[in-house]
Amino acid sequence: MKRFRTLLLMLALVLVLGTAGASAQRITVIMPRHEMDLIGLWEEQAHRFEQETGIQVELIQMSWDEVANKVLTDLAAGGTTYDVIEFDNGWVAKFAAADWVVPLNEFASQEYLDGILDGLLSTFTHDGQVLGIPWNNDTRFFFYNAEMLRQAGIAAPPQTWDEVVEQALKLKEQGIAYPIAEYWNQEWALANSIAFYLYSFGANYIDEQGSITIDKSPAVDALAFMVEMIRDLEIVDPSSVTLSQEAAADLFYKGSSAFFFQGPPVTFTYANDPEYSSVVGQVEAASWLPAAKPELQTTLTLPEAFAIPKGSQNKEAAWKFIEYMISPERDKERALALGSLPLFKELYEDDELLALYPYWEQFGEQSAKAKPLLQVEWYDELVHTTIVAVQKALLGMITPQEAAGEIADFLAQQEVNGVPLKR
Repeated sequence: MKRFRTLLLMLALVLVLGTAGASAQRITVIMPRHEMDLIGLWEEQAHRFEQETGIQVELIQMSWDEVANKVLTDLAAGGTTYDVIEFDNGWVAKFAAADWVVPLNEFASQEYLDGILDGLLSTFTHDGQVLGIPWNNDTRFFFYNAEMLRQAGIAAPPQTWDEVVEQALKLKEQGIAYPIAEYWNQEWALANSIAFYLYSFGANYIDEQGSITIDKSPAVDALAFMVEMIRDLEIVDPSSVTLSQEAAADLFYKGSSAFFFQGPPVTFTYANDPEYSSVVGQVEAASWLPAAKPELQTTLTLPEAFAIPKGSQNKEAAWKFIEYMISPERDKERALALGSLPLFKELYEDDELLALYPYWEQFGEQSAKAKPLLQVEWYDELVHTTIVAVQKALLGMITPQEAAGEIADFLAQQEVNGVPLKR
């Protein structure tokens, strides 16, 4: 009898523990591995979230391509597998049109949203609705070789494209054969570069009224300037039409070029690492960006965010995870441990971080002028059309106006929110 009572007590305990485990909230989070996180800090912070909230987290981290395939497939099927998902900057228009994710304005306070860098948050905002909270700050910056400028008698890096030309020609006279190396190979990075030049001239492919503007001034002026630099002025390395972003950066690290207009944040780190660089101690980051006019200065932001699928059954818990992980406290911890760029404005004035990374002060000023890529559902197809047409112009096969015309022909077949674009 005693053994029977003991068995009953054990069975009751198992049932109680099983019920408690079943009642604990659990969320599933899927995100790419952060390229700078070699110590598992994201996993450690997620574990701390579990301990502090009692919410269990299944954290799935894979390569970006693997994550993209899983996320897009699941969302197309109803989006019930994951509670927090990777949300890439190139997906905003697609996700908004498909109504796949929950607007986060209903969860986030305005004070919280105001603390995030404007250029990052606006990337994931559509029609006033915040669809994602950035988790990765992939903003591009203007780097230059200060020692080369000093030797050429140049007091400060250029702020306008006219000054870029003037300084580049002077550097060329001083023995820098091609002061600029661009990543203009026929691939996605070329489309990013084109977007930067368009923005720096105050231009874009289309305007806010849905009219095609790529084949008109100032957009054509931007394309013509790219061609002029490489073909007429010869201040851009002619091999740029075959260079990837990494190859253009390598030339900068070797001291073969003086300006790197849209370098990723890691550029500064590599430029000061003797294993990779011949210009250690020579490279600096400007607090501005070259543009046709100072008021047009801008840079590209290509961040990633967290979003909550509408099919999630644990939206409140999912938001708690996002709010915990994307906070100034966790952001600073990652910045200190990994050197990753902060998401919150206040950290660009943090004395502890600036002591480690003094150039972040310049990054903060440039980030404030960041703009995303054009947010349309057919951006992939636009990229293909654009890079083919513009590279033909860079090679002298067609004129910049003709390249712009080819892009405009593609745009004339497209719609935005069901409305055809106007020629």
